[in-house]
Amino acid sequence: MKFKKITAIVLCAAAAVGISGCGGQNKETAGTEKKLEIWMPLNSSAASVMKSFNESPLAKELAEKTGINAQYVHPPQGQELEKFNLLVASDTLPDIITYNWLKYPGGPQKAIREKVITDLNQYKDKAPNLISYLDAHEDFKKLALTDEGQLFAFPFIRSEESLCISSGLVIRKDWLDELGMALPETIDEWETVLTAFKEKKGASAPFGATSLSYFCGGFGTWNDYYVDNGEIKYGPFDEGYKDFIVTMNRWYKNGLIDQDFATLDSKTVHSNILNGVSGAMTGSIGSGIGAVASAASDIPGFKLAGAPYPAPVKGQKPEFGSYQLPVPAETLAHSAITTTCSDMDSALKYLDFGYSEEGHMLYNFGIEGESYEMIDGYPKYTEKITNNPEGLSMTSALANYTLSYRAGPFVQDVRYMEQYAALPEQKEAWENWSACNSGEHTLPNLYMKEDELSRFADISNSVSTYLNEKMLKMIIGTEPIENYDQMLEELRARGAEELREMYQSAYDRYAAR
Repeated sequence: MKFKKITAIVLCAAAAVGISGCGGQNKETAGTEKKLEIWMPLNSSAASVMKSFNESPLAKELAEKTGINAQYVHPPQGQELEKFNLLVASDTLPDIITYNWLKYPGGPQKAIREKVITDLNQYKDKAPNLISYLDAHEDFKKLALTDEGQLFAFPFIRSEESLCISSGLVIRKDWLDELGMALPETIDEWETVLTAFKEKKGASAPFGATSLSYFCGGFGTWNDYYVDNGEIKYGPFDEGYKDFIVTMNRWYKNGLIDQDFATLDSKTVHSNILNGVSGAMTGSIGSGIGAVASAASDIPGFKLAGAPYPAPVKGQKPEFGSYQLPVPAETLAHSAITTTCSDMDSALKYLDFGYSEEGHMLYNFGIEGESYEMIDGYPKYTEKITNNPEGLSMTSALANYTLSYRAGPFVQDVRYMEQYAALPEQKEAWENWSACNSGEHTLPNLYMKEDELSRFADISNSVSTYLNEKMLKMIIGTEPIENYDQMLEELRARGAEELREMYQSAYDRYAAR
């Protein structure tokens, strides 16, 4: 199977009270035109250019193209999960709810069983664009279904595997060039490079990032549960994981890692690499490399590069790294139609439009002649997007016209990323990070059985909290490495193995879909 990724249900407690502003099953204008009400979080990029998605050229064009007047309702930023739980527990639902339905207590299967949302399988004939696309892409279809075969929402789909990888290790390429060093590929090479950054470039915190997990792959393991040829494994139980902890502890003692790595924020990370305090970090193509490169425009010779994820053996393709599902279970990813929808035909038509050729172009590139032009058959963004006259970042400019920069009910086009990653260093990073087998080691959307949910949540929280606490202490030296075996015993006592068995059963159910 080509695509594999892990996402587990998060068990959330839903309060049994209503939410104001999201109700109304009979939605009509002053005339006879019906409206759809869509509950959808508004992310920070969109919020920077609009108060409501209803104001955007994209929303207006959707209304024009579909003939359907949709009104979007947004929860306050930072309160999305809380408001989602209140909303689905209320008696009055909007027509469509766009969110991460794995966060519904019991998952989307239970939401269908409790008659909150609709199993779309019964309306296949009224969603021809989505159904034909899924039928032609069995891996995507499998990820979009529940264990019981229900199609619970119109999903966001990343059309190519390269779109599933957008972050990784970032390094000062100008420093490497000055020192005559190549991009590091193994843990030993990383240690040599970071030591040179400290001793020859005066970096007081050579590696400055909030997470060290990308280095796990250099030891043949990962910092969580993962799949290996159909078998679910837990990284800390691998022999290589202890080597990872020992090495990170040595790096910390030798001053190769920012001594405050556990409490850094992105602003500090970026400032440190710009000021020469650090020579490497983790980051994404846009908000990492793009943001720092833009801020460094007045620093002579400054250049970044995306380094490959580390492999245990030089020249070997990395097995572990960052990976996002082609059909992800994440905020804004799934548009589900509620069972109280006032106009099912209109809701189906509106959402299915995103999988048509016309909808595909609109969601990915916006309005022809405004946000893009077709040049030799290629949808090229205009300067309104790439060099916005009002000084908007590319992401904020895209937010007015597209959803390609985040997620929604459509298929993401790789030509969006080809232009979003416009800088040579962004393109190189994208290529280096994509040369990885991480998709084969991470699990798909998994659904726990209803009688497992409470136990799953308790164990997950206990195991992850304990591991993170002990791992940090061992790395910074407040807990002796000699206590590693004791840590493993405690993880087993807290249910890490039981959790692995739950994941295995859920994965087996997924494989049988």
